Amino acid sequence: MHQTLVICIILLPFYLNPIIANHIDAHQYISTGYDDDDGDSSLIVRTTKGLVRGQRFRTINYKWVDQFLSIPYAKPPKGELRFKHPRPIEPWEGVFNATSVPNACFQINDTSFGDDFRGTEMWNANTKLDEDCLILNIWVPYPRPRNSAVMVWIYGGSFNTGSTGLSIYDGKILASEENIILVSINYRVANLGFLYFEKARDEAPGNAGMFDQIMALHWIRDNIKFFGGNPDNVTLFGESAGAVSISFHLLSPLSRNLFSQAILQSGSATVPWGVTDPKVLNRRSLRLAEAVGCPHDENQIHLVIECLRNFDPYALVCNETTETLGVVEFAFTPMVDGSFLDSKPEDLLKKKDFKRTKLLMGSNKEEGSYFIVYQLNHLFNTSEDIYLTREEYAESIRALTPNVHPIGQDAIIHKYTDWLNPDDPIQNRDAIDKIVGDYHFTCQVNKMADRYASVGNEVYMYYFTHRSSRNPWPKWMGTMHGDEINFIFGEPLIPNSGYTEEEVALSKQIMKCWANFAKSGNPTIDENNEWSHLHWPLYTKYSREFLTFSTNYSIGRGPRTNQCAFWQNYLPQLINNFSRISFLILLNIYDHYNDQININLFYLSLILLNLIAKLENKIEVCLNSAESLQRTVMDKKILAPIIVISSLIIIMTV
Repeated sequence: MHQTLVICIILLPFYLNPIIANHIDAHQYISTGYDDDDGDSSLIVRTTKGLVRGQRFRTINYKWVDQFLSIPYAKPPKGELRFKHPRPIEPWEGVFNATSVPNACFQINDTSFGDDFRGTEMWNANTKLDEDCLILNIWVPYPRPRNSAVMVWIYGGSFNTGSTGLSIYDGKILASEENIILVSINYRVANLGFLYFEKARDEAPGNAGMFDQIMALHWIRDNIKFFGGNPDNVTLFGESAGAVSISFHLLSPLSRNLFSQAILQSGSATVPWGVTDPKVLNRRSLRLAEAVGCPHDENQIHLVIECLRNFDPYALVCNETTETLGVVEFAFTPMVDGSFLDSKPEDLLKKKDFKRTKLLMGSNKEEGSYFIVYQLNHLFNTSEDIYLTREEYAESIRALTPNVHPIGQDAIIHKYTDWLNPDDPIQNRDAIDKIVGDYHFTCQVNKMADRYASVGNEVYMYYFTHRSSRNPWPKWMGTMHGDEINFIFGEPLIPNSGYTEEEVALSKQIMKCWANFAKSGNPTIDENNEWSHLHWPLYTKYSREFLTFSTNYSIGRGPRTNQCAFWQNYLPQLINNFSRISFLILLNIYDHYNDQININLFYLSLILLNLIAKLENKIEVCLNSAESLQRTVMDKKILAPIIVISSLIIIMTV
């Protein structure tokens, strides 16, 4: 026995050394992986395109996960393939070494608040920028499961940025803790992903980034079984533009059958920034060519394409913003192309032309704060001392809503004023966040939830209200856009990462709910049909119940129902009724007309005002810039002279 004890003491350092080595800082929390050279052939997987080799890692709780990185699902979209829809990858010889960090598709990094500000740096691409970026990553629990539920992450980033290589999207913890297979996919962003030319649809058809996603979903359907996954149980989940992408897949006849169900975080098909009019995209694409010194005559489109194909890709993404954009508006996004999207998302939802399935969806408490520090940077910044006077409050609303009729702007000011404390600088500041967050995110999520629930689909709604103790942004910005992602991927479980015990518990609960939904279709029931202690009622069009995710859980109704009714019902009706009132005024004036000349002048003014009304009736009550103005045909440069002429005619004839 003493001999055995001595042997154990001698061997103990060799056993403990790799374990101790794993307890390191938050960026190096996983042990060094090993591959099949260490004697485990299970790390080589045969796919339909060839063999791939992964690595095995010990995670934080001494669980194991196999990681496969940078597996190509499409040909590199370079040269003649730039701007085009993706082409399938050719089979390869030998074994593909799936151990290298993934490239990021070309995009610009955000340095608005300095190069080392963690609040922006965490979202910046941290690996090589390359057009050879159409890859996916897979994390598989070890021992390998059989017929496992699969979760596919689609990143956000306004359709202009994003990469699976970001540390925040590392899938090891979620996959190993919840025993699910996790996949993340890269897709093209910015003008390299969404350039469109009306006269060159074969060369620059638009929506290339969305077709990248479709090709990745095809690859997953055809190959995930080789990794132990169930191709008939695939859940898409994503945040912001990722959630918008997924909601489009729910609508698209090309992709709705490639997955089972979906989780939408802070995004839906109805967001006003989700699609761009093809004519606007065409004009922006030509202006991009002009900005980089390429030919930009639409009648010589082949010269334009040839130049852009050979131009430095980084220079292209750096020059894509050629026009002034409004709050939460982006230069290149998806469009209605008659193929991926048959009609406008709003119309497809109204027609109930979407995939019937279960949804888990929600938004965060302060969705708008992230965007106003960019759009209104003369009033908002990253300091804690941000306060708004009553005048600055009104000024901010008018700046954010340049295309809304002044009567509508006054209604917004009135709706979001705290009339018990109308001059409170903190309430005024926070109201601006709520205006942007309600209109662009929370109310759009609610709208899609209503449409889905109204036809009998099971919908689970959440409202994330916890402000992370690790949030680098000022406290006044609250629970920001994207703040839930750290908790979904298990970052608080990393030793010495600075999170509280309550936040660790919150992260575990969220991971469990997301994984349960992927496994059973119910966030409170696991794969063994065992119920958790958490009560999460179904969201219906009438109950509108949601679960609040914080260190304390609660059930609410809405969220933000009154504010959403204002945006979706009251404000459009107000502007529409204002147009009708102008006709009633004219009809009263008509009673005073006697001679034929005045009658003719009256009819002329009536025609002009009718034109105004038709233009105003097309208002979508958008908070965007001049582009949205042209989209809704509410161009003040057109309306102003019409109003002036009509007024002069009326004055002359009275």
